[in-house]
Amino acid sequence: MADQWEYLPEECWESVFNRLGHNRHLEAPSLVCKRFLSICNRLRSSLTVSDPTVLLHEDISRLIRRFHLLKRIDFVEFHGDADLLLREIGRSGLNLEVLNLSKQRRVPVQGMKELGAKVKTLRVLICSRQCSLQDSDLIAIADSFPSLQELDISYPEQDFGSLTKIDSIEYECAVSGSFPGTVSDVGIAMLSSKFQRLCRIDVSGNHFITDRSLLSLSSKCVFLREIAARDCSLISEIGIALAIRHNPHLISLSVNGSKIPSAFSSSSFTIESSLICGRALCTLDFSQMSISDDLLSSIIQAGLPLLNLALSRCRGFTFAGLSLLLCKYCSLNYLDIEGAAFLTDQSMLELSQYLHDVKFINLNSCSNLSNSAFFLLVKACPYLEEIRMERTNLGKEDCPSDMNSQLQNLKLSWNKSLSDKTLQKIAMVCPNLRSLDISHCWGITGEGIGYIGMNCCEIKMLKVNGCSRLRNLGMNSGFSKLEVLYASESGIDDDGLRMIRHSCRWLLRLNLEGCLGVTAEGVKEVVTNCKAIKEISLKKCCNVASDVIPWMVITRPSLRKLIPPGMEKKTKSQRPATAP
Repeated sequence: MADQWEYLPEECWESVFNRLGHNRHLEAPSLVCKRFLSICNRLRSSLTVSDPTVLLHEDISRLIRRFHLLKRIDFVEFHGDADLLLREIGRSGLNLEVLNLSKQRRVPVQGMKELGAKVKTLRVLICSRQCSLQDSDLIAIADSFPSLQELDISYPEQDFGSLTKIDSIEYECAVSGSFPGTVSDVGIAMLSSKFQRLCRIDVSGNHFITDRSLLSLSSKCVFLREIAARDCSLISEIGIALAIRHNPHLISLSVNGSKIPSAFSSSSFTIESSLICGRALCTLDFSQMSISDDLLSSIIQAGLPLLNLALSRCRGFTFAGLSLLLCKYCSLNYLDIEGAAFLTDQSMLELSQYLHDVKFINLNSCSNLSNSAFFLLVKACPYLEEIRMERTNLGKEDCPSDMNSQLQNLKLSWNKSLSDKTLQKIAMVCPNLRSLDISHCWGITGEGIGYIGMNCCEIKMLKVNGCSRLRNLGMNSGFSKLEVLYASESGIDDDGLRMIRHSCRWLLRLNLEGCLGVTAEGVKEVVTNCKAIKEISLKKCCNVASDVIPWMVITRPSLRKLIPPGMEKKTKSQRPATAP
């Protein structure tokens, strides 16, 4: 009877493995036997290729043939022959939908052309942070994938020096439509005319595109619904107004235009006067702009179907303007008002009556907010899933505990007043936490973090970087589901690692950079018992003997990345391709 499982049909095993959820949970059953490995390979939908040693044609072909249902492939920071890889993907017959080519030295134009000729299912292409990106690359992308729905060409990493002051020659080159070796208005115009189905584009960080690019995108791409153009030095508020006017179907606009001179010099082209045309706008991100109460009033008068609003680090608006806006849009799900210095506990009491439906709120750097504001939000917002209150006065005032929140994510780093007592109250009212960041909260000790382990049984990610008084995760720590622990430059020592060994059996990633209390003995405790661990950083752990590194490589085959005290080193078991 014990061996009857071997005779179950593969369809049954596929159903069982599918219930595991994320692809990373397939690794354990794939190690049981070759049959399970074959089944797991067939079920994988995503693959990350990062090791530059994947160079041989035979290796690439064999790799691609292992996975039949891949929908997404990531080549982030891959430094091998990307053209060769793309050609093999094209020949594989995969119905690929998402391709990530971020952080490449160049765009693999030839490989894209061959891939585009054979794979017609690609709908998302990510080419962010390219070391070299220019107009000819955009044209090649458009020619290769004319049916693309989403394109990300954000933040190319060409070094142009400081762009805070663009001299007249550079400015004239940019507004004339082209600038050698960069993405310019010419490339965006060509791309806009070729894409017929483009729904979303991110051009953030391209410093030499102007208002003309926003006009081209909004007027030529008839299916375009989302535009992101943050940190584009030559885009002005006039360009933002033109984008809204020429595409009334936009549902999301993320920009931070300036008041620089525009090629379209007309006082009638203002954001305030154009918002009435944005009948479908659900998401507005005007972060780091100068925002007046008049603009907030224009948003109210436009009657937008607004659900997500970001005014992070904005200047110019007041509590009165914000209050009127939130009163109108009391159905907001997402609110980012980072750096709103005028906010106090009392003002948050007034605003909370309009935040019933909020799921995410960012109050970072609102230095006047304390415990009162935090627990008020927890009580007033029943659907709240994430709060960010970094660099505030959290830790001051009393802490009520007669409530139960659905909060899953908390980012509370750099709160110098945060204490174990406050953390205990947070643990009591937020039992559903999945992620907690209390980095650089210097008052926290193992006693405080222990309350989190005991009360928040679902927590999977914990960040305690810089918590120098934190030696362990509590004497009776739970954390049975913890997968990621970032504890760089914390007080974690060998005794703390022994506790982690017993409680965090499913740990996947551990960062101990700069933990001077850690030695090889403590590291061995973790490596021996955390059998699923994939990444460990021991950088600057000067008390860890280097001879433990070979032992770690041999003892724990699951390791994919190991950073020893001196330099980065990859393990023998680091596969050419790893599934996340």
